[in-house]
Amino acid sequence: MARLLLMSDFSESYANQLLQGIMRYSHEHEPWVVCKMPLSLRDSDRMNEVVDFAVRWKADAIIGQFRPSDDLDSFKKHGIIPICQDFQQSFPGQINIKGDYELAGKICADYLIEKHLKNFGFFGLKGIVWSDERRNGFVEEIRSRLPDATISILEKENISEAWWYDLDTLTEWLDSLPKPVAIFACDDNRAYYIIEASKQCGAGNRIPNDILVLGVDNDESLCQLCDPQLSSLNQGTEEAGYKTAKMIDELLAIPAEQRFDNVDDITVEPTFITTRRSSDAFIHDNQYISKVMYYINNNLGSHLCVNDIVAQVPMSRRLLESTFRKEMGLSIYQYILQVRTEKMKDLIMNGRSPLEAADELGLDYKIIARSFKKITGLTPGAFAKQRTKER
Repeated sequence: MARLLLMSDFSESYANQLLQGIMRYSHEHEPWVVCKMPLSLRDSDRMNEVVDFAVRWKADAIIGQFRPSDDLDSFKKHGIIPICQDFQQSFPGQINIKGDYELAGKICADYLIEKHLKNFGFFGLKGIVWSDERRNGFVEEIRSRLPDATISILEKENISEAWWYDLDTLTEWLDSLPKPVAIFACDDNRAYYIIEASKQCGAGNRIPNDILVLGVDNDESLCQLCDPQLSSLNQGTEEAGYKTAKMIDELLAIPAEQRFDNVDDITVEPTFITTRRSSDAFIHDNQYISKVMYYINNNLGSHLCVNDIVAQVPMSRRLLESTFRKEMGLSIYQYILQVRTEKMKDLIMNGRSPLEAADELGLDYKIIARSFKKITGLTPGAFAKQRTKER
């Protein structure tokens, strides 16, 4: 029976998902004893008290949001395994639970690039490893795919700084951005601040019509609290918690003096994006193309034909079709199939069965299944099974 201490911020979904993975491992094996510790001990420079308590409590391991100044070797001296949950930086020579942050930035960049925008922004925390690397991945991907895109960056230097104390800087930044613009925030909290600040801005800062917003962690309570609701990148945090518990068990079977000879970090893998209203818009610099995209995305469940689409804009069918292909790189028909497939993929990844997804979209399953396989190479059923295995 392992005895585990947790010193993390359980007001955040990330910590709770880690705990869910740990407890899933515990339920499948011998039950663990888990104790939550308040972060106030870390923030009040009382780490020596944490070590003393861990020794008295006979802890086998501690997972914590440690600071760079914390002496983690003091745990090892007592045979306690310290595991670092990324807070501000990674710890060389220690076991870290860390994300593939650059990949997360690239995934979010790809998602927003598919919205056919040319202006992008990043809002983050300067000097914090998970924010810095997400920014780097985001910017690198946009630069490689859209060399002429505009990218604006606003970063805070203090992770604990309350956003409303500097609301003027945030609103001025939003006002200054060329529109339409897609903003990637380093986490859901910073994305929430963007959405709230946009309400204080002038005209031309509506979400998602002028500004698309995307966060990270998919904190359900926070994402749904936002108005409009926040789109966010999911992460395999629960699976990382399970792997961490498994590693602790394996290390406890090794003599204490050999436990840290060849130990790898635990990586939290980014998975997929849950689309909500904050990014559920399809905008283009050409007002007519933008209007066509809007019409298509709001009528996916109906029988869309080119003549109905042409009726939405003052253009001939031939001119619209040629303009659309030039601007979008695909035909109107191909775009319709692409959007329907992406919407269905999103619903499946968020727990719907293929039949439920087709029904929710108002589409005939047999028809959408054919185009789904043509675009993805998989049937909707095979795609759902693949997603289940990845989880």
